[in-house]
Amino acid sequence: MCLVCGSPDSEPHFGGISCRACAAFFRRFFVSPKINKICNCKKRTKKSHPCRLCRIEKCLKIGMTPDKIQHCRDKIVIDLSSSPSEDLISTRIIPRTTSNLESAIHSWQEFEKLRFKNTAIEINEYNLFMVTSWTKMDTKLIWDMTDKIFPATRKLKISDRKALLRNFILKFWQIWPIFDYIKNPDDYENVKKNDYKEWIVGWYGGCFEKGKEMSNKEIVSLFEPFWSTFYTQIVPPIVGLKLENEELMAIVWLLFFDNAYTNISPECEEMCRNIKKVILRELKNYQIDKNFEEMRLLDTVETLELIEKSEQKFLEEMLICEMHHIRIHDDFKSILRENRF
Repeated sequence: MCLVCGSPDSEPHFGGISCRACAAFFRRFFVSPKINKICNCKKRTKKSHPCRLCRIEKCLKIGMTPDKIQHCRDKIVIDLSSSPSEDLISTRIIPRTTSNLESAIHSWQEFEKLRFKNTAIEINEYNLFMVTSWTKMDTKLIWDMTDKIFPATRKLKISDRKALLRNFILKFWQIWPIFDYIKNPDDYENVKKNDYKEWIVGWYGGCFEKGKEMSNKEIVSLFEPFWSTFYTQIVPPIVGLKLENEELMAIVWLLFFDNAYTNISPECEEMCRNIKKVILRELKNYQIDKNFEEMRLLDTVETLELIEKSEQKFLEEMLICEMHHIRIHDDFKSILRENRF
């Protein structure tokens, strides 16, 4: 068992016993450290993972040492000139499968078409209450997509299906604008400051309870810091990786099948763990076939932490919305309450 996170899959890594995910985190922490090393566990929800600082302390406590990390590994070069041509011809090359990720790309495109068809307005015309009212539609479309890509989920109990969906929805709210940014970078990079403020005002402005309205200046002053954090600290590192569709789909489904939640059954937890293994294997296969650098896999998986960080900030934003009488649809509000406690 992993002595850091409790995963049943473990083996020796850097002087301690851990799973591959914790080993990858440990290596990434010291090879490419982030600026923020302050414990923020008290601000995180009960169902979220420990912060980076607490996680690294657990790694060190079980005996993992940075000295055992290979910071720069040379690529293995195989000299084919010494091998007889007959051996090369007779060698059977087995293609690395990425079938689930390929299926996920097509299913995601269909999901986006259906979602746009049911809403049929431009993203800059959305407001908070309108989009939160799509919660039932979003959960149905997401589950239809899940069912199509991963048929094994049909065996899950209804309670587990609902739990996975409701756990994922807040993460979907972080993914959706990031993907839109990747698809339409000019719409964001060329936006002027006044247009940016208009987006913020438009998002909240029409959602106040009657008689509780705020001025445009007050709205911008209150909510601009949340938007600034998202578009300067969350989006750029992910966009900067220039991830391909297969990699983006791996991120989506690694987030969806999070086996660390406390509100799913042991059977669901086991299924999530197995599906995550498949996704990680296919992600690695894809990146090997594309001849990407080894660190790219770790960079891709690290985006999960960024999205979780964004989710926590989003929960704070929604709490402020409720405090200032900004209407949020009841369907979405119930999900927010579940994730706060």
